[in-house]
Amino acid sequence: MNIERNLGARTRVLLAPLLVLAALLAWSAPAAAQRGGEPQLRAYLSSGVVRLGERASLLVTVENANSAELRSLPKVDGLSLGPVPSPNEVMQLLSIGGRQERTVSRTWPIPVAPAKAGEFAIPPFDVLVNGAVVRTPELRLRVVADLKGEELGFFEIRASSPKVVVGQPFSVVLEFGFDAAIQERVNYGNLALSWWGRLPGLLENESPPDPAARSLELLLNDRERVNVVAVEPLREMRGRRFVTLRAVRSYTPTRTGKIEFPVSFFEFGEVIERRDFFRTERQKGETFFARAPEFSIEVVPLPEAGKPVDFSGAIGTLAVSASAQPRDVDAGESIKLRVEWTGAGNLEFFTAPDPSRLESFRDFRVYGKTEEKSFDRRVVVYDLAPLSSAVKAIPALPLPVFEPQSERYTTVSTAPIEIRVRALEGASGLVGDEARETFDEDLLDIVAQPAPAESRTPLGAGWVLALTGAVPLGWFALRTAVRRHGAPDAPRERARRRARRALAKELAKVREPREQLVALHRFLAARTGRSPQDWEGRPAREALVPSQAERARELEACVAELESAVWGGRGGALKRDRVEAAVDEAMKGGL
Repeated sequence: MNIERNLGARTRVLLAPLLVLAALLAWSAPAAAQRGGEPQLRAYLSSGVVRLGERASLLVTVENANSAELRSLPKVDGLSLGPVPSPNEVMQLLSIGGRQERTVSRTWPIPVAPAKAGEFAIPPFDVLVNGAVVRTPELRLRVVADLKGEELGFFEIRASSPKVVVGQPFSVVLEFGFDAAIQERVNYGNLALSWWGRLPGLLENESPPDPAARSLELLLNDRERVNVVAVEPLREMRGRRFVTLRAVRSYTPTRTGKIEFPVSFFEFGEVIERRDFFRTERQKGETFFARAPEFSIEVVPLPEAGKPVDFSGAIGTLAVSASAQPRDVDAGESIKLRVEWTGAGNLEFFTAPDPSRLESFRDFRVYGKTEEKSFDRRVVVYDLAPLSSAVKAIPALPLPVFEPQSERYTTVSTAPIEIRVRALEGASGLVGDEARETFDEDLLDIVAQPAPAESRTPLGAGWVLALTGAVPLGWFALRTAVRRHGAPDAPRERARRRARRALAKELAKVREPREQLVALHRFLAARTGRSPQDWEGRPAREALVPSQAERARELEACVAELESAVWGGRGGALKRDRVEAAVDEAMKGGL
């Protein structure tokens, strides 16, 4: 039998399990891509605080959906909701990972008319999205008889730019405060921001903290907490001095269109604590309101004129620096090229340059790269190897960038870095094309050579059967070892599996509402891979399969009662059995 044909048959037998695995991975990749474009439902109020006699709007937006329909609105005593108008449809340009695609969003501006003063909860209601039922989050509205406080306080919101291109980060500065003359009477502050975390088409960037600033915690929308900083010195306004607080948020728009920021309020005043033998109750005294008017930011597409062919999505005013270690190497030896981009731009989102695709790096082998991303810094370390002793420098690495200020495309490049490359022993006598030392393997001490024909011995049938069985067994053994010891997601998955038992142990030890609330936040964090802070004020249904969101109703009720006890002084700790039953029901829905 022909030896080459025999070896090819054996190779196909051995590769069969791996080909099946590759096919499964290839099949799952498009599915993951489709999940990234799933429909999104957002609902928020045009204002979290209104004066009695004024109206608000309940804004419901559905994106990335072929069909959407609002079901019946809930009944809320003291509020009139509706009628439901026809949706406003907007075609937008969506930017995801450097790719652009068109999408349609539908928004229903539902009128909300209060009939009396008070605090109201608009319960979740159903929206039919692509034939599946999705529920809106619970929304809270405060109706006051009078918005007094404009003279005693102030609230300003400034955006870094009224117009940005899609993918261009921008910042929003919230500055607010109250008259220093009433400082002794103010022990309560709440930011009523109905738009917080709910505006469609925005990604929130993580801003680095200021270690020199004095940080404080305020209530946000009566339920969450947000960090703000105290501004020194006191601000002079209207002939008086004001205690001033500031919060800064940074966002990256992912679609074109207008981003509407509704009216915002800063509530400040006094909270009175009443204690008895059994509990502590907190009640609001006199509070005041300072208002910031609504504003909008226009998001426009990147211009096509002058866009480079190799443009990879970098936007902003960027600077770049580079270093290399070592710089004195043998031909084929690895060099780590460290490139760092800084400045005001979308440093987390553009695609880093690939030297292997550049003609200037034809004398290098590129083995790969590692990356570190943050809002203000992007670091990429490339693993390069010079192929010839004729190489004298690492070439400049260019990055095409769109500069919003000048509204033009430019290129930011590293400076060339001098290196010394020594020829391998025995290569100095080569001339012409033979003077270039090439390397077809990642390891320098491995040389692949064909074995002599007489040394080839056909494998017996027993060996073929043994190897055929060994490949899948080896793969399963490797997978088990990786899961136990080396899989990056293994700690997260272990924490997810242990979360329910850990919650039961913690609930058995705690007695206070705050401790129970912290335990639930830790449980949700472990089950979802988020941080406990991410679940402060976030509805638990977001962790469930959309069609099973109803199973989170009791868990959300428990969280709401605990938050009311912690921040409002109403109620106490919950029974452990009730909390665990609510958690178990939510886990049946995919939590």
